[in-house]
Amino acid sequence: MACVDDKYRYICIKTTSVIKKSNHGALTMKKKKLPKLTPAEFDIMDVVWQTGGCSIADIMERVNAKNQTGLKRTTFQVQVLRLEEKGWLTHRGSGRKFTFLPTVGREQASGAILEDVQHRIFGGSCLGLVRALFEHSKLSADEVQELKTLIDQYNQEK
Repeated sequence: MACVDDKYRYICIKTTSVIKKSNHGALTMKKKKLPKLTPAEFDIMDVVWQTGGCSIADIMERVNAKNQTGLKRTTFQVQVLRLEEKGWLTHRGSGRKFTFLPTVGREQASGAILEDVQHRIFGGSCLGLVRALFEHSKLSADEVQELKTLIDQYNQEK
């Protein structure tokens, strides 16, 4: 289940798989919740998701350009290290050149965020969530048609 801290508007993802060795020596898969993301951490993840993997210099350049800030490299290094410790990122490379990669895809993260909003704000109602999107968004005729197609496909699968 997704989790949230309203005070800081954190999010976390349902689960990630962790391989664990049992007492008998067998390897087992265990589901583990990923910790919450702060808005600043989400900005970093957004860049990593967009690029598929990038360096701290790339993250710094894109986040500073997006937010019109001049945060220092050390700020990003600390945040990327925390994201790696939390299990959101991994890295490859050696020496002074690392590429940071997401451990969870954007779709899984967005699904957890939507599930959280659905339960916290709309009492679990999917209809309430969709109604709010319709009422507060300007959908084009093409988008409405695509939604109708999705509903038809959903009904055929049931």
